[in-house]
Amino acid sequence: MKKFLKWFLITFFFLIALVIGFFVYINSIFKHEAEKYTYKEYKIEKVDTSTFRIGKNWLRKEQPGLYTLYIEGKPFDRGFIAGQLTRTLIYKQEKAFVDQLQRIVPSHYYLNFLKYVIAVFDLNLYRSIPEERKAEIYGISLSASDTFNTIASNYQRILNYHGAHDLGHMLSSLGMVGCTSFGVWNEKTPDGKLLIGRNFDFYAGDEFAKEKIVAFVQPDSGYFHAFVTWGGMMGAVSGMNEKGLTITINAANSNVVLSGATPVSLVARQILQYASNINEAVAVASKFDVFVSELFLVGSAADNKAVIIEKRPGSQIVFETHKNYIISTNHFQSAQNGFSDEARKQKFNTASAYRFNRVLECLNQQNQFTAQDVVKILRDTLGNQSKSIGLGNEKTINQLIGHHSIIFYPEKRIFWVSTSPYQVGGFVCYDLNRMAGNKALIPGIRSVIDSAYIQPDNDFLIKYLPRYQQYLNLRNKISVHTIDEKGVELFVSLNPHYFDAYEQAGDYYMFKKQYGKAMSCYEKSLGCVIPGEKEINRIKKKLISAKNGT
Repeated sequence: MKKFLKWFLITFFFLIALVIGFFVYINSIFKHEAEKYTYKEYKIEKVDTSTFRIGKNWLRKEQPGLYTLYIEGKPFDRGFIAGQLTRTLIYKQEKAFVDQLQRIVPSHYYLNFLKYVIAVFDLNLYRSIPEERKAEIYGISLSASDTFNTIASNYQRILNYHGAHDLGHMLSSLGMVGCTSFGVWNEKTPDGKLLIGRNFDFYAGDEFAKEKIVAFVQPDSGYFHAFVTWGGMMGAVSGMNEKGLTITINAANSNVVLSGATPVSLVARQILQYASNINEAVAVASKFDVFVSELFLVGSAADNKAVIIEKRPGSQIVFETHKNYIISTNHFQSAQNGFSDEARKQKFNTASAYRFNRVLECLNQQNQFTAQDVVKILRDTLGNQSKSIGLGNEKTINQLIGHHSIIFYPEKRIFWVSTSPYQVGGFVCYDLNRMAGNKALIPGIRSVIDSAYIQPDNDFLIKYLPRYQQYLNLRNKISVHTIDEKGVELFVSLNPHYFDAYEQAGDYYMFKKQYGKAMSCYEKSLGCVIPGEKEINRIKKKLISAKNGT
């Protein structure tokens, strides 16, 4: 027994030493970055009430929730100055993200466990990111708040956040990612030129989506480019460059890969900076491996079409269509990737195929599309055959959770970005050529083109959004059991076509041990349009429990 105890203690302390040594090694890698650069705090000049400048770099608040950022120069300088100008926004975004993560994963012990799991990714993650991107990210991390140092160092945290999109759909049960994008060209547009629309439905809470940045970057190498982002984020999820090359990213079905690779947002940023057409975009993408599967919808003014680069860990396929449109939701479409069991499950057992078909229905409803028509599709809250399936349903194109929507007109180098709330607010227009030519930094003058502004959906804002917001408020009350039966009846009446309304009502009656009413609610929920197999199985289990009175 003593001999066993001796060897147990030796093994235990050896493992402890190994773990400590691993984290010391990880920390030493990240600390090494600090030795590469010297820097000092810049003085920020106030240009006018909404614009602040450091040299030729500047930040302007265009309207509530929307900022324009212009940065230039070498990688570290770009990141460092961007951080100085957006320090407040970086803190707001990180706080919103951490708060949402704690709501999703309330267990302190499990959050600590996730921290160590993510640290295992860090070694390969660090090695897989281009030096230019690491320099930018290190620069911007110097403006991050020390408030969150219990999670990791500023640089390590900010670097990891660039893989949040990847982790969000790898841990798909968190329900953070489910985007829609499409392009039309040739006979589908009045002038035959390419138009692209996308909803970026990465959900990290309503607070996270309140502050958007449209960043314009003049790098010391590569092309002038713009992308929609948020405080602390140097990766691209939606963007366009001076050559009229656009990129948007959509999650696809993915197995868990226990090693880090390049975050997809950083692959997209490399494409934006160094590709001028589809062939070059494909070549840039092929230089990187990813640790989750991703769909890169690439549009090109030079080619006047769009394709989808399907990337999986260890492989890359280009999907092209011979039609005058292309649609991307969250499943593979190529012959090589689209027929595996996993791909078919993703397509038919989730909301992906349903949303794809709804976009196709919308595209078939008229012959040609303008930017205003594209916005109408991005705002669509109906199901297939224009059926009401409930506001907030994952099977709708507009799930009312989107961080941003964007429309690209690559030929003219202009794009429109949504303003809050969701896709329902107005869309402001930016001209990439104008920004490249004079940086649009004129005191008292906004950077956006007011004459091309697309109006909010006022009908939805007045008639439907207040009801949906009331629905969400009552839903929160149900989850914490601070509601009575009349409140539950009102809750269901506010969103009567949504499966979630009946499921939540059923949960209320189960808590009250009113099993008959719970059964009725669960049965009604199963009669609605439900996003996927996972949700259906969950509700069926609840129905069985109600029948058994447990």
